[in-house]
Amino acid sequence: MADVIEIKGVSKSFGNKSVIEKLDLAIPKGKIVGIIGASGSGKTTLLKLITGYYKPDKGNVFYEGANVNHNLYLVKKNIGFATQENSFYTKLSIQENLEYFGSLYNMKSEVIKKNIDKVLPLLELDNARYVIAENLSDGMQRRFDLACALINYPKVLMMDEPTEDLDPPLRRKVLKLIRDLNSVGTTIIITSHLLSEVEDLCDYIAVLHEGKVVRFGTIEQLRDIFGEGDEIHFVTESQRYDAVEKYMKSHAKSVKIENGVLILRAKNAEVLLKLLLGWAKKKKEKVIYADVKRPSLEEVFEVLTKKK
Repeated sequence: MADVIEIKGVSKSFGNKSVIEKLDLAIPKGKIVGIIGASGSGKTTLLKLITGYYKPDKGNVFYEGANVNHNLYLVKKNIGFATQENSFYTKLSIQENLEYFGSLYNMKSEVIKKNIDKVLPLLELDNARYVIAENLSDGMQRRFDLACALINYPKVLMMDEPTEDLDPPLRRKVLKLIRDLNSVGTTIIITSHLLSEVEDLCDYIAVLHEGKVVRFGTIEQLRDIFGEGDEIHFVTESQRYDAVEKYMKSHAKSVKIENGVLILRAKNAEVLLKLLLGWAKKKKEKVIYADVKRPSLEEVFEVLTKKK
């Protein structure tokens, strides 16, 4: 799989504070990549290094093999960035801002108009196109900032906390927009503290901790750090598990009973669940609850950062 962005040995400090340290990361082309980390872990700094807004103290950032800091025109042409800090001009209207940003990309006026007419309805801003930016609500400003990043439909779109401060219906629409953009080949990079959202949305996830990527991969690859597999939660009406508990100990990595719930952890959890259901049927035990619980991204994140 080709990598559209490569970050090699990058370090960045501000004064005496090291924010990014010898960081390596490759962003696969055409995928949705999530970057997660605690506040102050360097997520926003990393995005600004990719755009060339910050120059690394050490190391290099490449876009399709070209050094970003030596080829800023490539970033300008191909990478869109929706920041947490508003990037638009507050004294101009939405329409005027988008026309201006479109001109910076050397887009033809008819293309700018077409893209404005396409982007604004997607973000529910069509009725506000002539409103002065400083008069927009916080939520509308977040959407407007995303519209500015989308005006040239970039090959790579980076979004810093794109759904922050949005109500649930609009958050769902923004997530759908991200998927729709990705479906036509746009590489998406997002940061977010909403880990369940990242888990559901992203093809790959980078866990950032103390200025370094401590783990990168699919959610399944990140879950492998647990080693012992998934958890089975099994409850019967009688809550008598003595016989089956002894049997399961030879098949599962761990077996325990908590508050009437039989809990097993195993690599072949689905197979063991079928055995449990078969045992319950044979013993005429009424099953109240049975499920396989996979480690969440939040659990993975906690383990990775604690290990570090």
